[in-house]
Amino acid sequence: MTMNVKADLSDAVTVFVSTVGYPTFENCLECLRAQDSNFGLKVIDHVAPISAALQQMMDECATPYYVQVDEDMLLYPHAVRTLYERISPMDSSVVQYVCALYDVHIDRVIYGIKIFRHAVVSRYPYRDVCGCEWDQIRRFRADGHIDIRVPLQGATRDSTDTLGLHGTYWTPPAAYLRYCVLELKRRKGNRTHEWLQQAAPRLLARFLETGSEVDFYALMGILAGSLCRSRTLGREKDYRTYDRTPGSEHLRRFVEEVRQGWSEGDSLAPDGCAIDILHRQEATGNRGVTGDSNRGQVRASPGDST
Repeated sequence: MTMNVKADLSDAVTVFVSTVGYPTFENCLECLRAQDSNFGLKVIDHVAPISAALQQMMDECATPYYVQVDEDMLLYPHAVRTLYERISPMDSSVVQYVCALYDVHIDRVIYGIKIFRHAVVSRYPYRDVCGCEWDQIRRFRADGHIDIRVPLQGATRDSTDTLGLHGTYWTPPAAYLRYCVLELKRRKGNRTHEWLQQAAPRLLARFLETGSEVDFYALMGILAGSLCRSRTLGREKDYRTYDRTPGSEHLRRFVEEVRQGWSEGDSLAPDGCAIDILHRQEATGNRGVTGDSNRGQVRASPGDST
């Protein structure tokens, strides 16, 4: 009988997981425990804003490489080893290697999981600006350092460059915040988010078909990000202020008011309207979105926040 021996990366790699108490945190940890390699593991617990959490990873790292994991990432068993095997033989000018994740909610492959060469990247501290990661990348690129990203064209959830799942659970407010921030970053020059232009009509079509409240909030997030007139650097995401995201409270009240409808007149019979999206949405309880970690299927679940 052959025993599967895990690769020992404990002196080479530290994996940092940032959490603010999102429901997927324990699933994220389970996936890390199931990796086919051993490594250092540290949790960055309720540190805000996100730039401060990322900086703490750099400050606490004592290994040549570290991996940045968000609590909504469910990594395949070979993910950490693959990242290390990709970056370790490369020239020291390569300071970041980015692989892909399959986003269950939008049914596409996106950039997500990253490994860093600590000795070099630690010279470029994070600043508390919106898009702090791209702000850092622009600075180390200016000094001749390189970040490598796998190609996304034609990639699937089972491609060799796809190392896990993302977006397996969403609440409406979290979806609004995510897509609003992504659109703001796209407008400021982050070309990796150009797929949002195709996502908006797709989210609309899916909402009209299923009545998914998560899809509606995600679509409104993109529209909110496109309406914003601010040209400032802004501030990074902070879980302590999620409930004060511009437009979120008014959107919640709008949805509640519209759902109540008009109170005058007789009530419709159950089959009195050919298309009754809000009623269908309420009947299926479609508030949060979760995904099956084995099949990536999206299903309705009770709502509950990265």
